Amino acid sequence: MKRMWIQSESEKWVEEGIIDSTQRDKIVNRYSQKGEATFIFFFSAILIGLACLSFVAANWQVIPNLWRIFLIIFFMIGFYGFGSYLEEKGRSGYSVFCYIVALAVFGAGIFLTGQMYHYSMNSVFPFIIWGLAAFLLYLSRPYLFILLSGLAIVTIGEIYGLANMHAFDWWLFALFMIGYGTIVFIKKSEVLSWLFAIAFIIQLIGYSIEQLDQYYWMIIFSLVLYVVGTHFQVRQISRPFTWAPLLFMFGFTIVQSFIFSSPYRESIEAHFMFYFIWIVLASLVILFTLQNAKGISLTRLALFLPVFAAGHFAELVSFIVLYVFAIGLLLEGYQQIDKRKVHLGTSAFLISTLLVYIQVAWDFLDKSLFFLIGGIILFVIGFALERNHGKDV
Repeated sequence: MKRMWIQSESEKWVEEGIIDSTQRDKIVNRYSQKGEATFIFFFSAILIGLACLSFVAANWQVIPNLWRIFLIIFFMIGFYGFGSYLEEKGRSGYSVFCYIVALAVFGAGIFLTGQMYHYSMNSVFPFIIWGLAAFLLYLSRPYLFILLSGLAIVTIGEIYGLANMHAFDWWLFALFMIGYGTIVFIKKSEVLSWLFAIAFIIQLIGYSIEQLDQYYWMIIFSLVLYVVGTHFQVRQISRPFTWAPLLFMFGFTIVQSFIFSSPYRESIEAHFMFYFIWIVLASLVILFTLQNAKGISLTRLALFLPVFAAGHFAELVSFIVLYVFAIGLLLEGYQQIDKRKVHLGTSAFLISTLLVYIQVAWDFLDKSLFFLIGGIILFVIGFALERNHGKDV
């Protein structure tokens, strides 16, 4: 794929006078043509493996337990060994696939073995073992997709525990934070940091709703992540750790505005500890932001305000919060000459305007007029975004 792309693009470079034909040939020759035999061998092994797995699945009930365990171990070691072989041959992409399949077989083996011996699955212990195995596999084979598989296993395990047993497992969360979190800070990969932040938010959303029985604790957990992002100045960590909670809180505030507009909403009285923790975290955000000489960024803190505390004015306050965030982001973008922030601020402002229009106008305007004006607003949003995009081209 790389060779084909280089061949195609380098022709344009020659036509534009960036390089000459001799230089083009040298560049193309640096990307050797991969042998077709390797592809055939790889896919034949995959097909044979799938055939064996299909046969085992179809006849699982009639296979003795000892043979079942043997087959699980055979496929697990087989895929792992084949992955090691491909890695030695320089086929790292294919080897990663084999390692992940081996990891999947290992996880399936845990549950199948438990089923064979009637082990109760009323715990997330299998996910702890599986997630730990993924973590150890990554330490020996440090490929990004293996680590992402581990993050997915741990997150799914936590969700499984909350959904089926109504319990949040702190051992699994400790593996997530200490094990995988340490790797995130060591590797300093922006993609990995984004996925870790998203997984963190997902798990603690479940914890807030299921265990704490109050959704407003999500504000605290998002603010914790934001504090970490403002403290660390490494871009690969700070940007995901600040923007993941900001994007979540923007959507969360929109959802809250719809909840607060309902006449049947329940009044919320937060525990005093919530406000105490919020004040401490907000103070840390202010401190770290001012230390970094980014005072204009303090407007982002508006998204983390506990708007539910405003009572009957909560809907209005949520609209104000959205506008403060959008306008602050626009000002920040213009001050720092950052087009990305300008675009995000523009989008946030237009979305906020559309939200206010929907919330306020639905009960007062004729429905045909409502949809007409709504269509015009959407057209303006699209035009503004397209215009901003055109300025970058």
